[in-house]
Amino acid sequence: MLTREENENITSEFSKNLKLSYEWFNENFTQKVIDTFCEFWGEPADVKLISISENTSILSQGEEFFVTQIRLNKELSVFIRLSKKLVKNLLERTLGPNGKTFNIEKITDLEAKILTGFDDFLYKNISENIKQGNELRTTNNYNECNLTFFLRADNYTLGKIVIKIPVVAIIPEQLQLNEEKFTIADFQSQTAEVNLNVGHTRLRLSDLKHLEAGDLVVLEHSKSSIMTLKYKNFSKRIKVAPKPEIMIDGEFDDSGQNPKGDNMPDYNMWDTIQVDIGAEFEKVKLTLGELKQISEGLVIDIGSVYDNKIDLKVENKIVASGELVIINDRYGVKINEIFTDEKERASQNIVRDSDEVPEEQEIQEDENSTDETPLIEQSPQEESAVNEEENFDYSDFDVDDEDI
Repeated sequence: MLTREENENITSEFSKNLKLSYEWFNENFTQKVIDTFCEFWGEPADVKLISISENTSILSQGEEFFVTQIRLNKELSVFIRLSKKLVKNLLERTLGPNGKTFNIEKITDLEAKILTGFDDFLYKNISENIKQGNELRTTNNYNECNLTFFLRADNYTLGKIVIKIPVVAIIPEQLQLNEEKFTIADFQSQTAEVNLNVGHTRLRLSDLKHLEAGDLVVLEHSKSSIMTLKYKNFSKRIKVAPKPEIMIDGEFDDSGQNPKGDNMPDYNMWDTIQVDIGAEFEKVKLTLGELKQISEGLVIDIGSVYDNKIDLKVENKIVASGELVIINDRYGVKINEIFTDEKERASQNIVRDSDEVPEEQEIQEDENSTDETPLIEQSPQEESAVNEEENFDYSDFDVDDEDI
């Protein structure tokens, strides 16, 4: 005999898993209801399990039913309920309409025998999942599971069948754990699209305006063994194996850029303003195996990525694109294409930011930060010089004192 604690545990566990058990009940009972109906009444029906509940379903409250009781032992029974609408439809289909208002309480003995025969046949077909007789231990646990089925035929709703089964009488299915079908290794070759940032540097505004195909921009804030991976809002510095084939030698001026020769353009004050420019691969495909290595902090070989086009960006606008190279353990971009409109737009956006610069504001720059905001005090003479410029709108621009 089960103890009260054992009964409570059974009920509690069943309550937790009742909703999760829909698929099991659907697989083990629905098809049997369909087969029973078709064989007994000689016609097919569409049957849907629409409710599983511990108590009487609200879908059945206030409705009349023809009820058949099948005893499992002296205490527990299974009840099969046929709704009034279903009984009326089944009897009329079998015996024909009698021309009177149907009353489920006044059905004849023949009609009751036919309906009871169907219920018994249905129970026989579902009984393999129900304990009975000696299989059931005496218990005070009378919680029940109500399965509500809707039946339709010829696009017409016939009615409902409700099967009420004691919880302790339901035979749970013992699932055998199969060998794992999938492992992480099975997904190693699948790809995901990410962005890779290789570094950034600062250019004079004049250098930005005069960038041409064939120029080389060296990223001062970069290292050939480090990149930054970006995926949506996630960002992580990763270790990469540099590709020897893209390493080159070169001589560079103080700004870190490839010198253009002796005939350098004359600079005015505004041309010496420096802007931040970054280099980034967009929508690079990495395998999940490579991403797993990244999460473990390992050095990964992304040799195929180096062949992708890389973009130079100012204020998130692409101003040029080209090939990635390595110079003295730093990354650089050899420019193949200039996006003139974007370059001019980015330059003018930077210039327009200068008018909002507050006076006497101190600047602290972090060489590892790409969000630097250099400022400058403007004297009346300098403001006058700004107004005399014709080619650009210098109404709002930031500049470092050291750059003038």
